[in-house]
Amino acid sequence: MATEVSNAHEEALDSAQGWLIVGLGICILTAIWGAVFTFTVYADRLAATFSLSALQVSSVFSITTAVFLMAGGLFGVFAARFPLRPVLALVGIGLAITTALLQIVDSYLGVVVAFVLLGTAGGTAFTIVVSLAPQWFDVHQGLATSLTMTGIGLGPLVLPFAWLWLFDQTGFRFAFAVVVGVTAVLVFVSSLVYHRPPRGSQNATTVDAAWLYARISDLRFLSTAIGFALAFGWYYVLSAHLVEILTANGIDVTIAAAGLSIIGGVSVFTRVGGGIIGDRVGQRETFMTSAVLASLCAVGFPFAHSNLLIYIVLFGFGIALGPLASLWSPIILTRFGSENATATVGLINMAVAGSAFLTPLIVNALHRVTGGSVLPLILLGAVTIFGATLFHWGTNPASGGFE
Repeated sequence: MATEVSNAHEEALDSAQGWLIVGLGICILTAIWGAVFTFTVYADRLAATFSLSALQVSSVFSITTAVFLMAGGLFGVFAARFPLRPVLALVGIGLAITTALLQIVDSYLGVVVAFVLLGTAGGTAFTIVVSLAPQWFDVHQGLATSLTMTGIGLGPLVLPFAWLWLFDQTGFRFAFAVVVGVTAVLVFVSSLVYHRPPRGSQNATTVDAAWLYARISDLRFLSTAIGFALAFGWYYVLSAHLVEILTANGIDVTIAAAGLSIIGGVSVFTRVGGGIIGDRVGQRETFMTSAVLASLCAVGFPFAHSNLLIYIVLFGFGIALGPLASLWSPIILTRFGSENATATVGLINMAVAGSAFLTPLIVNALHRVTGGSVLPLILLGAVTIFGATLFHWGTNPASGGFE
């Protein structure tokens, strides 16, 4: 019986079913990332529609991002106990409720509730997609993971233009309903086919209190989780404040809104290219190099006052984003094991939640105190390097595996 299960597992890997899951994963990540992490494009519309202050709008994004990662992380820890299809169906229902809720609320509290639900549903779907795709592949795992992660780049590439077009046609409430409604449909369709591959072993470790304690008491794992959270914090700052930073530098608002599209579009290519380079020179080394580039872009960002310099910085961020956003998953699963991958990814996302919540708020507060973006972005660049160093040390394969 064990041999039959193992054979079924081997036959399932690198199969058409796996590539279908990759394709649907690209669609889901494109829609979810485009709905949540292009917040800077529609922040002013949200504020005008619901009469929110700048602080309230910023808090909505921070809360949504933190819930996105925390809820997805919590689900990931316990995901091994539930089949994926009904969970995705519930995610689709949650997105549909979010759409309806934002049509009827008319207060800051109501907006927060709607976006918390959006973050919960979106984060759960994200954890499933990121952790499931690599499990369906052996020979082509790196390529499949990189392709799946292109959705994170396609969302910021496509959705800013979609938002702007919708705003020319209608108001924020209906535009939001269109974007999140399409996301819900994609999730419902995916729920019909998403499931885990046959297990290669029937002796998988149960995700229980002992497993969790062993994981979080591992200094290398803690360094990895905290390091990744710090190394990726710059992305959440740009998601929340990119348009504000660019317009403060004298850049036209239309060009500023396209900034995320530039970063996302470039990163689509560098995700795949980063995967290929990582396989040749080392995934950890490629990750570290990308973090250094992101840090340099953050430091140089406030000094870019012309369109040419802005485009150079945005391209730099896009080049850095690709490997950072696609290589972390295979690096972590290689270092700490692919068994209970969803739970491992979930714990990493919970660590990122703190960074995603606090970093935009801290940068915004420093901007107000210092009266500019120079010091906040220089500190952000330093934090990025420090986080990448922690991540690199924590994922050092020479330190042994996780028991």
